[in-house]
Amino acid sequence: MVLCAALFLTLTVATGQPAPCLLPAYAHNDYENERPFFDAIELGYRGVEADFYFLDGELLVAHDRGDVVLGRTLESLYLAPLRERVERLGSVHGDGSQFYLNIESKEAGREAYGTLRELLSRYADILTTVRGGEQSQGAVSVILVGSYPPLDELAREETRYVSVQRHFDELRPADAELPAHLMSLISVEYRSFFRWGGRGRMPRRFERGLAQIREAKALHVGRIVRVIRAPRNGSVYEALLGAGVDLIGAKDIERTREVLLPLVRDCD
Repeated sequence: MVLCAALFLTLTVATGQPAPCLLPAYAHNDYENERPFFDAIELGYRGVEADFYFLDGELLVAHDRGDVVLGRTLESLYLAPLRERVERLGSVHGDGSQFYLNIESKEAGREAYGTLRELLSRYADILTTVRGGEQSQGAVSVILVGSYPPLDELAREETRYVSVQRHFDELRPADAELPAHLMSLISVEYRSFFRWGGRGRMPRRFERGLAQIREAKALHVGRIVRVIRAPRNGSVYEALLGAGVDLIGAKDIERTREVLLPLVRDCD
């Protein structure tokens, strides 16, 4: 399996064609990979996550302020390459599937969001947008997973280029009434909700947690569920995906791919 994956990767890099097998996963803190964006794309990830700091009018990608490097902007690392692929392939992976760009602002502030919004407006041709309450699906959906303006302010925007997340343990009954195009993502932090590492018999507590995820999916129709910091284990991944989890966060994207591949149907 590893040899086949390596061969497919070689072909993908050489030909520029879409990855042969898409994964129910995204690259968490993608900018820390050797080749941000491109490694995740070539390995078949359905999304990436990038953090940014707003400094001197620029959105600079980094996890910590001390790691900020001039020139490593959200636009150059992600938005520009995304547009290039969509223009060339018709979608990010060339198969019409949706690609998720999770963006975490590391600091609150209207100026930072205003700058982000203006930047995204220049890429409206590839983004999912909402105008007058009506969503127009694009090749890339931007989801804010860090600081963002109040939901009522976002909802009033004449044209909106983003949706937001809600943490699983912060869900409220009223959230089910929010449009899915406004609150599109439910995030589950594995270590604060589950304990099972994937060995031995599945604990009842874990089974109850899976049932809660199923219930949330049924109640919050149209939203995607992601899990963060799950142990890299095939039994854990299989159980989460079976409960309706859409995306699993991956830091080591090569090793996570090896674990996920046997669980993905129709993978050559």
